[in-house]
Amino acid sequence: MNHSHPLISVCTVNYNGIKYLKNCFNSIKKSEYPFERIETIMVDNASTDGSVDYVRTSYPWVRVLALDRNYGFAKANNLGSEAAKGEYIVFLNNDTVVTSLWLKELVGVMEKDENVGIAGSKILFLDEPEKINSAGANITFYGGGYDIGFLDNDSEKYNIAGSKGCVCAAAMIVRREEFLSFGGFDEDYFMYLEDTDLCWRYWLYGKRVEYIPDSVIYHKYGGTSGMYRHTPLRVFYGTRNSLFNIVKNYEAHNILFPMFFSFLYHTSKTLCFFLKLDFSLALSMIKAYYSFLRYLPKTIAKRKEIQINRKVSDRYLFNNSIIVSFYITFREFLRLLKV
Repeated sequence: MNHSHPLISVCTVNYNGIKYLKNCFNSIKKSEYPFERIETIMVDNASTDGSVDYVRTSYPWVRVLALDRNYGFAKANNLGSEAAKGEYIVFLNNDTVVTSLWLKELVGVMEKDENVGIAGSKILFLDEPEKINSAGANITFYGGGYDIGFLDNDSEKYNIAGSKGCVCAAAMIVRREEFLSFGGFDEDYFMYLEDTDLCWRYWLYGKRVEYIPDSVIYHKYGGTSGMYRHTPLRVFYGTRNSLFNIVKNYEAHNILFPMFFSFLYHTSKTLCFFLKLDFSLALSMIKAYYSFLRYLPKTIAKRKEIQINRKVSDRYLFNNSIIVSFYITFREFLRLLKV
């Protein structure tokens, strides 16, 4: 094993994202990390835009796992991780462009401290590089998550490394064996909040999640899933998966209030969608609850395993702002109303 430069598997999930792949793969090749120590894997979710043939022809050094259908972001990354050869896996969105030191900085943190389970990059908008997409993320008390600094101008306050509740899976590093032993991404999430759930689980299992601002990437936000905050997909998976997070990850005595708050919040949101005649979004909210109830027995089974293996209390997570309060969440909501 090359201890100074461990083998890294960069796992990129693709679904009809051919227009992003050139910039993404070209930037990976320019990383200041020995190229022979980087294994790049593209997991393709049955694209119909010629992505697979394009990559096999133009980037023969990229391993292509061509799936028979769209399994979603979570399962595709798990499949890529199982096939990977690297000591570390970096999950990287296909609609990103990395800077030269991004990988070196992520690997360096992991090599120095085995208690760090996940490390994530500073993410700037590709089209507005002066603005923050994600400077780490917070886990909200009602099971959701939000990117710290979203849409704010980049500044020195976002250049401070440290522990965060979560980091964005658009650019995060994990140890392969540990990731797989912890269960990987929950494949029932399909997409959205799977990174929040994963980071939450790492904290419960006694590992830290670190934000590394010296590792910088640029992200075409919503490139392969739509640009807008409210789309039927985002509403459905964001709503349902936040409920999954509550049931799976909280201690039993802490479940009731977040669930009650979520129900009131989601009900009011559904009514607002109806009043605005956004019937597709309102229907997505209703479908999310139906799907949540349908998956509930399976979710409870996952909860049992997580709670048996947890090493950290909810109180610790609240006291250290790994899970943020209603006040902090509401303050962020008000900030976003102004941008």
